[in-house]
Amino acid sequence: MSIIQHPNKTHENTCTLAEMNRQQAVFAAVAAGGGSATVAAAVKAGEAVFYRAVIASCKANGIEAGGFRQGLRDVAGVWE
Repeated sequence: MSIIQHPNKTHENTCTLAEMNRQQAVFAAVAAGGGSATVAAAVKAGEAVFYRAVIASCKANGIEAGGFRQGLRDVAGVWE
């Protein structure tokens, strides 16, 4: 599991929960099967939810979110 460590424990806990949810979404997408395009779309959706949760936590806690915004852009084609 990828863990974001941060001095702000509220942000750290939110990011950990978002990562756990992301992993569950990816697992569910793969387990559901279907064509590779279907699985890829479901994985991308789970990734986008992760990035949005982390970005929201960054905003709420006054933390720079540039890298996560870029990740969301790469996955979903949007900045927020």
